[in-house]
Amino acid sequence: MLELDDGTCIAQCNAITEYIDGVFDGPSLMGTTPAERARIAMMNLRAENGLMNAVGAYFHHATPGLGPDLETWQCAEWGNKQKDIASATMAYLDSVLADNEFLAGDSFSVADITAFAGLGFADFAKVDIPESLTNLQAWRAKVAARPSIAG
Repeated sequence: MLELDDGTCIAQCNAITEYIDGVFDGPSLMGTTPAERARIAMMNLRAENGLMNAVGAYFHHATPGLGPDLETWQCAEWGNKQKDIASATMAYLDSVLADNEFLAGDSFSVADITAFAGLGFADFAKVDIPESLTNLQAWRAKVAARPSIAG
């Protein structure tokens, strides 16, 4: 939750990112032209739905998740289907990265942040990036080396 000086509260990562991107100077994470904004929004949703959300569903449904006290209803079939979706999304992202430096083109964007976080969650849930996805592996190493991530 982001509370503005006037007391307005903004929730949800995408809404907060949109606000910050419009208020502060510097490179845009959301795009500067309508075409860039649309492409970044599209790729961000693909990373969120196909990777973050799919890995989350796999973790909560097809693994012990957070334990039996919290995971009171699970459907392993659904969870495993979501793992397949996460794997397919990784392959899709790899194909995008064959022709682009970043997920939405030549500039680092919120789509890259979402996918990078999704891969971190995938590591935690033991959903591995196949070795054959060399573009995705190289992109991940490049993003991990950015000062904002590497520290």
